[in-house]
Amino acid sequence: MTIRRNRIYTDLLRGTYRTIWGNWGLNPVIKPGAVGIIDADSGDFRLVADCLPGVEISKSQQSRKWDFKSSGVTCRSINASVGGVIFDPSTGTEVKPDAALEWTFDKENSITSEFAISGEHAISNLAILDDQYDWLLGQAHKLNMATKAGISEGFGVVTSVIYASSGVNAVAKKSKASFTVSGSASGLNRLLGEDGINGKGKASYVFTSNSNEVETHTLPAKSGEVATEPLPVAYSFASFAGSRVLIPSWVGKVGVLNLLVDSKASSLTTYTTKVTLSYQTPAGPVKASRTVVGGSSTSFGEIPLTATEMVLTAEFINIGPNTRKSMRWNTPASEWLGGTRTVNLKGTWPGAPEMIEVKH
Repeated sequence: MTIRRNRIYTDLLRGTYRTIWGNWGLNPVIKPGAVGIIDADSGDFRLVADCLPGVEISKSQQSRKWDFKSSGVTCRSINASVGGVIFDPSTGTEVKPDAALEWTFDKENSITSEFAISGEHAISNLAILDDQYDWLLGQAHKLNMATKAGISEGFGVVTSVIYASSGVNAVAKKSKASFTVSGSASGLNRLLGEDGINGKGKASYVFTSNSNEVETHTLPAKSGEVATEPLPVAYSFASFAGSRVLIPSWVGKVGVLNLLVDSKASSLTTYTTKVTLSYQTPAGPVKASRTVVGGSSTSFGEIPLTATEMVLTAEFINIGPNTRKSMRWNTPASEWLGGTRTVNLKGTWPGAPEMIEVKH
């Protein structure tokens, strides 16, 4: 079975960054404006064209630590046990390593990702994707990533990239694995962004051990070197919904839209509510209604990605005049991350009821 490192890495990052894709192997071709295909199952990116025509990039400099670990991964300082002296690129002199860091992994395929972040680059105006749709469609057709309806999901453009100046990705090849990095204290601190990320000196390491137990992708790539250019550690990606509907934060195959209307979020919800969903499609308008009893839920599924001008109306049943509330999404395929949305119904009769949108 193929081990999908980049999928594991992406899932780890999405605990914090919901719209991001990981770049496990530090692939340098991933940059803002790059056109390509993401395999949602593996998380891998395949480059199609270096840059979308007409793209302008904005750049922000940052100085922060990037630190993500699977459960059961630990890092600790230990005594350096390397004999003799080694050239330290952080100082340009021969030194005796005076610091070492040891990572341990309880489980196979557990991950650590630690970097010194240097900045983020992004496409200045996402409207360029619509302006260049015909060009993108032509590229997609060449790779069987388009139909008569338009560009297929997974084909699109890298919209923003997080760059690191130094650091390491590491994954355990077996349970109870460990590896050690040795070097000068200042070089190791800058390598992982512990301190002095933009200070004097350069990030480096001069020795590693137990490399057979882990797979690593390091910046700089080799012991005794200094990184010359930042590399991407993660990125955001835009695709299309089988038509000209842009999905600005594409996080995986959507297919259709699904809306859950739920009155179970609060045990105090007692209203019976009539909910009506209406929207426009290329084939014409669609309208559907459901009745939700307090403590139950209903869903509207199989909504096409081309749905627009969507309105959800809730009519809370009272003895007197009913209370009506509504919410609207102009292009839900662009607004609902992953193609799903939940709306909670709340209220204890005869108090004022509420509709609350839950963004996943």
